[in-house]
Amino acid sequence: MKRALKHATMRDCGRRCVYCATPLDLSLATLDHVFPLAHGGANAHGNLVTACGPCNRLKGDLLPHEFFARYPWAGANFVRYARAVHRSLKRNARRAVSLACAA
Repeated sequence: MKRALKHATMRDCGRRCVYCATPLDLSLATLDHVFPLAHGGANAHGNLVTACGPCNRLKGDLLPHEFFARYPWAGANFVRYARAVHRSLKRNARRAVSLACAA
């Protein structure tokens, strides 16, 4: 079941890390919860993206707006490559990148 979910998420994210845009193959990709489980996020398709190991560890259990405010480049890539996430998550990413760039 997890393997099928990983394949579907890889396809939805263009086979790239949604944070740094590095091309990924199945063996290097990790599943990341955009809204972390530690903060009440769901283990659902609209909350999962593919990320490389370093980016997944960098994000940790930060909320999306916290992560994208610290790393605007990650938010810009997220908006581009995370195609199947909930609209509200993408909207929050755009807002965080805009605020970070304005500061």
